[in-house]
Amino acid sequence: MSQLEAWEMVHVEEDFFATSHGKISCDACHGGDKTAYEKDAAHQNIVAVPSDEDSIYCEGCHKELVDKYAASLHKTQEGYFQRIENRLGYSIKDNATLMQNYNAECGKCHVSCGQCHVQRPIAAKGGFLDGHSFGKPDRDNNCVACHGSRVGSEYLGQDERYYADAHRYKSGGSQCTFCHSGEEMHSSGTEFDYRYLDTDMPKCEDCHFGEDFISANSYHQLHVGNQYLPKLQCQVCHSQDYKNCNGCHTGGSGITGESYFKFKIAKNNFNLEATGKDYDYVTVRHIPIVPDTYASWGIADLPYFDSEPTWKYTTPHNIQKWTARTDTTGSEGSCSVKCHDSVEYYLTNSDLEAFEVNANKDIIMDDKLPK
Repeated sequence: MSQLEAWEMVHVEEDFFATSHGKISCDACHGGDKTAYEKDAAHQNIVAVPSDEDSIYCEGCHKELVDKYAASLHKTQEGYFQRIENRLGYSIKDNATLMQNYNAECGKCHVSCGQCHVQRPIAAKGGFLDGHSFGKPDRDNNCVACHGSRVGSEYLGQDERYYADAHRYKSGGSQCTFCHSGEEMHSSGTEFDYRYLDTDMPKCEDCHFGEDFISANSYHQLHVGNQYLPKLQCQVCHSQDYKNCNGCHTGGSGITGESYFKFKIAKNNFNLEATGKDYDYVTVRHIPIVPDTYASWGIADLPYFDSEPTWKYTTPHNIQKWTARTDTTGSEGSCSVKCHDSVEYYLTNSDLEAFEVNANKDIIMDDKLPK
């Protein structure tokens, strides 16, 4: 995203002082010495981002939200910590050197209240959104600033050859809050170490449900799941191809492999039944983890690399009614040709590099095509 001009990043607009936050003295949140006339003296003990210490500066007025947000993955980053621990075999939290390295790189994706409500995220170089005025998160300046390389580009149709998500053009669909509520973003107060364990996360079935909806479409009837037939995640039929990544390395290298567009279906062995994601088959996206991802931190290898798949459960944000699977017209349009007799859309050993075969053994579809 384009960089803000210097004055846009720091200048406080006059309108701000008429708002509830604008009526609070600057030093009440930012510290410093308001009696000083020299810049250096005035900035002594300055607090640049008060919401990084929300229990001190935000809780007085927003206690319920602050209490709940303490469990949010946006704040705790437990998803990162747990995934590293699973493959490494121990937590990095008690290792000062590893935590210093983590905070310098992965930790930049942590966000506090202000990085959604008053400024761009630090990961996107920061800067005021509207002259210090507080407001609801903006799609492009907040959400997509962090989630733009995959989710944002998919939803907005920025990937060549692929359409924007159908929901983008619905009333209210131009904003992420069309599906993702404040309750989900702030957290219910329950701690998770994996985002898909969050029961507040939206599902297609929240809006598209009921017997009338199912019975109106024979394909839905056959794939909604029962004692005889498997249950498919909605994205299995209604997602387009999506971006996958290879080879991420710390130490400034970032993604060292190529990203590519691919659509893959796998067996659902991700233990998500408690959150209603009890599908038999789901879409999976390749994540860029490799055995030497953290080599620059002094971690030469990941002893338990095979403990989790490198193709992970995913919910692509590029939904369409008609996709390569739902369009059953033409000579190669039958369900059998597309999904029941062909391995094209399924994750198989042929999609894997040698080092990741064991990690994905429980989800690959070799010899497991649905009949």
